[in-house]
Amino acid sequence: MNHVLRALGAATLLSTLLAGNAHAQTDDRPVRGILGAGLTFGGDKLAVAQFTNGGSQSIRAGGLVQFYGGAEFRLGTLVTVQATAGYHVDDTSASNGSIRFSRWPIELLGHVAVNEQIRLGGGIRHINGAKLNASGAGSSVAPNIDFDASTGVVIEGEYRFSPSFGVKLRYVTEDYTIKGTPFKAKGNHVGLMGNFYF
Repeated sequence: MNHVLRALGAATLLSTLLAGNAHAQTDDRPVRGILGAGLTFGGDKLAVAQFTNGGSQSIRAGGLVQFYGGAEFRLGTLVTVQATAGYHVDDTSASNGSIRFSRWPIELLGHVAVNEQIRLGGGIRHINGAKLNASGAGSSVAPNIDFDASTGVVIEGEYRFSPSFGVKLRYVTEDYTIKGTPFKAKGNHVGLMGNFYF
């Protein structure tokens, strides 16, 4: 009898813990804030910085660091929509110069919950103010270039470790057209992003 009571007690405790964990993975508020950052890799090579020690670094149209903030809106139990604005940059610098490719993305993304931890989705990404800037010794290998505004597509999945933190793996397709010319650079890239929800 004691074994049965212990087993029932253990089962009750386990189910309570699992239920509590399941509840911890959800957040039913209709609107939440988002802050995020991540690393991105890919895109055409825009410039190559050569260093005096013999090393080099490429500036790519899909690199390298992105920061963003915005809001998430819940539409029912399974669907959410995110709207964010951010800053995306790949740069390098030395004591005698620098090269930087920067842009300001605005993203509108929708997601569907597969379960309490995994969400799949995507949407559109609009780029403003994209430019390649060089100074000092960097001016000898990269001109200053402005790019037209452009719109790309995002496909991504997110794993929620908790209601407050998730990690996204994404793929983005986008092009950058040099202002006043037909010349384009592909900015297609993969990204690993961390989201903080509040």
